[in-house]
Amino acid sequence: MALLNIIERLIDSWFAFMPQPKPSSASILNTRLIAHRGAHAHHTNIIENTLPAFQRAQDLGCWGIELDVHSTKDQMFVVNHDPDLKRLWNRTMTISQCHFETLRQEVPEIPTLNEVVKRFGGQMHLFIELKSAIRNESILADILSHLTPSEDYHLISLQDRFFEHFSRFPNHSLLLVPEHNNVKRFVNLSLSKEYGGVLGHYLLLRNKYIKKLRQAQQIAGVGFIDSKYSLYREMNRDLHYIFTNQAEKMSRYLQDLQDEHK
Repeated sequence: MALLNIIERLIDSWFAFMPQPKPSSASILNTRLIAHRGAHAHHTNIIENTLPAFQRAQDLGCWGIELDVHSTKDQMFVVNHDPDLKRLWNRTMTISQCHFETLRQEVPEIPTLNEVVKRFGGQMHLFIELKSAIRNESILADILSHLTPSEDYHLISLQDRFFEHFSRFPNHSLLLVPEHNNVKRFVNLSLSKEYGGVLGHYLLLRNKYIKKLRQAQQIAGVGFIDSKYSLYREMNRDLHYIFTNQAEKMSRYLQDLQDEHK
């Protein structure tokens, strides 16, 4: 995994320095910038997947946010990427093994899904990544009940089995996220199940897959776009759903393009 991360960074650097033509007016108009785990930034001490990170994304004009969801032992949905609290919060706690009250006392900065939905639902599009299997679909459905599937939110996952037994969410509101070894299978699965589409690394989501998804009127989204020329490249491929870990920088580049075409 460490080697893959190094390779990814090298490829990102390569594309960051490869000049690209400016996108068309239509591409600029249709681009939807999504802040991956919110607009987190170490230099301002804004931590990923927190309310300040999501608020910053909204302030920057992002169209949507991506957030990661786990369930506590008492089935409270909380927003955190990792299954435990070690990396971000220096706590030796596993989310699925602790009750919400304990977690809230230890790390009050971790928001619940309900808190995020109440504050940002209907204002930004929510891409809610399910990090573990849902034990009680009704709890999740109730949290999202006042929002419209696909219009206000999508559920996303790297594990297709998480979607298999859903009955409260329409298939078009479900998006698959492939890794390097299952892109073709996930694209074909999305088409056969009539899911909402596929989100993937910009190198993995090749043009032939994008074409198939478009023909079925499904979403093709890419990440992580963190440089100006990478942004131009994906916009020139007519990809509208752009996920980034550098929301401030990407929103500025997009705003500059929009200003030029006013």
